[in-house]
Amino acid sequence: MGKFCRSKRYDKNLTIDLFLRDDSASSLLAGPVPCSVHGLSSCGVDLILDHIHFNGHHMFYAPQDKPGYQLYIGQQDDDKGLAPIPVRPICFNIDDSGSVHYFQLGVEFMTRPEGGWLTILKNAAAVNADVSCCWLKELLLKFWR
Repeated sequence: MGKFCRSKRYDKNLTIDLFLRDDSASSLLAGPVPCSVHGLSSCGVDLILDHIHFNGHHMFYAPQDKPGYQLYIGQQDDDKGLAPIPVRPICFNIDDSGSVHYFQLGVEFMTRPEGGWLTILKNAAAVNADVSCCWLKELLLKFWR
């Protein structure tokens, strides 16, 4: 993907798991970390996390600083056999304005979601009837041709 994305984002109420893997050693370094999907676009997702450090790894910096480290989003107990989607962290911020502190982590899809994930993302996008037509049309025309 790798290009600056100005796609419209849609707020969604989904829960997804975040994983940090060392692909060079085929090992799981951190995760599954349950996250809420705050925004969804054809380029990536905005995730909400309680913490940004897991198992001694910073989920924003570790994949950028260490060759072979890769973030994935997916489901821990996935009975449908869906492969996790590789993502690249592009921004993070802490929201400490209220009584509950949380982190926002923006990630970009490294590959196009396919198969079952495509269906899940389309269904999630179509939850609100008032945006489903526009969202699906934009999604299909710009991203998953």
